[in-house]
Order: sequence, then C-alpha cells, then structure tokens
Amino acid sequence: MRKLIHILALSLLFTTLSCERRPLLEMSNTHYIRVYIDEVIPNVTTGFYNESNRRPTYNAPGILRVTLADPETGAAKAERFLRNMGMDENGRYYDGYIVAAPGIYSLMVYNFDVETTQVKDINNHFDAKAFTGEIASHLKSNIPSRSRRNSTKQKNQGFDKVVYDPDHMFRVACPDVLVPYVDFVDTLKTPEGKYFRAESMVQSYYLQVRVKGLEFASSSVGLLTGVAGSGWLIDGKMDEEDPVTVYFDMFPGQGPASGMVKGDEGTVTVYTTFNTFGKIPAQQNHLEVTFDFLTVYGDPYSETLDITDVFATKEAQENRWLLIDHTIEIPEPPKVGGGGFDPGLDDWQDVESDVII
Repeated sequence: MRKLIHILALSLLFTTLSCERRPLLEMSNTHYIRVYIDEVIPNVTTGFYNESNRRPTYNAPGILRVTLADPETGAAKAERFLRNMGMDENGRYYDGYIVAAPGIYSLMVYNFDVETTQVKDINNHFDAKAFTGEIASHLKSNIPSRSRRNSTKQKNQGFDKVVYDPDHMFRVACPDVLVPYVDFVDTLKTPEGKYFRAESMVQSYYLQVRVKGLEFASSSVGLLTGVAGSGWLIDGKMDEEDPVTVYFDMFPGQGPASGMVKGDEGTVTVYTTFNTFGKIPAQQNHLEVTFDFLTVYGDPYSETLDITDVFATKEAQENRWLLIDHTIEIPEPPKVGGGGFDPGLDDWQDVESDVII
C-alpha cells in the first residue's frame, strides 16, 4: 500500500511539472514590431531653395521588409513584410508581427516597394546593397554629349555607366536585438528600449544653372559624374568603389534667373532635384555636370561644367544646393527664307519614358 501511494505521488508530481512546462514548449514565438520613419528630408519635404519651382515627388513607403539575422554570419533567419501603417505623435509608423525563435539577432528594415532603387543579396545583412540600374538604351542613345565624350578620363570616372538617380530608401539596422523566451506576444525594441526608426540612405540635391536662349530648347537632361551608384543597407553608407554618372531631367524655372550679372538680361534658370547615394570623397577633381538640350530646330546642344568648387560652397555643404554661377547660351535657330519662329516656355516638352528595371 505504501509503495502504491509513493507511485501515485510521483505520478502527480510529474503531471504537475509537465503542465507547468507545456506553455514554454508550445509558445508561438510571435513578436510585435513597430518601425517609425523619419520623413524630414532636405530638398524634398523641407528646405526648398525656391518655393515656386516644382517640388520633387515624395511618396511614403507602402511596404517595409523586416529581417532578423544571425549576428555572426549575417544570414537571415526570419522575415516579415509590414503593410499596416499608422500615425501618432512620433510620426508615421508601420507595424506587424514576426515569428522568430528566442535568441540575439541583427535586425534590418528597408522599404520594399521602391520604383527605381533595387536591392541585391537581400538575405545577408553584410552583403545587402541598394543600387539603381543603367538607363534604358533609347535614353542613352539620345544623349548627344555621350557620343562625343568617350575619352579615357571619362571612362575612369564611370561615365560609361549612366544610371537612374535612386528613389528614397528608408532603412535601419540594429545589432543585438533580444528575442526573449516568453509565452506571450512581446514587443521587440532596440537595446535602449526604444522603437526602431528608419531614415533615408539617399541624399537629395537641388541643382540650377542660368540659361540664355531657353526659348530655343524643347527639353533638357543632366549628367553628373563622381557620385556613388550604390550603398550598403547595414550602415547606409555609399560604396566608394562604385562610381557612376547619374541621369536626371531638368526643368525650366519661372521668371528671371537669380544672381544675374550684366549682360545676362533675359536669362532664366533650369533646375532639378536629383537623388544620390553620395558624392565619392576620393573624387576631389573633375566633378562634372553635363547639360544636354534638344533644340526646337532639331539640333542638340551640350555643355559640360566642372562643379568641383560648387560642392565645396556653404550652400552645398549646409543645404545641398548646387547653385552654378554660369550662363549657358543656346544658339538661335538658323534663319530659313527670312522667316523664323520664337516659341515660348509653354512649348517646353516633358519627355516621359518607362523605367526598365
């Protein structure tokens, strides 16, 4: 009888211990995550040089991709796409749930639905890189300056690799994120106990130059050398060993050009806001911008300017304003039979094309 009681007592003890451990064995490993994005972007959402000019288009991200990776190897172990968007006193945020086993992880977040900016090696935090592709062949063949400027110097500066400027890529990487061993849905946060906050790894620059005879042009594009064509998601820094030439459209300004000098009466500005992963520090000389105009009388007109000194100005350093102190003069159309024509700025044509990714 005593043995039977002992056996029953042991059975009751094991049953009790088993019940206590069951929630840990059946935990869902589901964790809440919230990511805020910093939408204060110079020359895009704030800090415009000229309020009357066309503002660059900014669209909030639609989807954020979250990955948790092995901090030693960088290999992704879990992922989640955050589509739910909200607003509070701290700004715009995206939230959702990610399933991951307990441990210490490296966390990375970036917006997934960007039009021109692509990401490669997405499943390893150490290798993941954002970049843009080369411009479409029909755009490349229509750049007059490129067909003439094919020297070794330009090749060394990456002129042969002409790419689209990147859309804004919001990213955040956080090491040592603790995923605890709990039996309830907890909230993942930084080691300091804060929500994650993503910032854009892309910089926006405002660029303008004075033009005389702009009424003789129907469209214009710009080509800027000496900038990086990609950046690392792990730290948001540019790849300094990836020099490219960035391609962007130019637009006509309204009214007379600011900063006119004597003899520049009747000039206006052409301007743009372009994006880049950064100006390569080693490219201290021969930072050049080429302006390609298509004239209304069918002939192309190009002019290349060295703007190394412009990047060193106070406006460029503090505001990312590239204000070129130069006047481009577009030739008048040839006289045909004593006639001629004088189109105005309203005849400026916007050239639209599909972005091939």
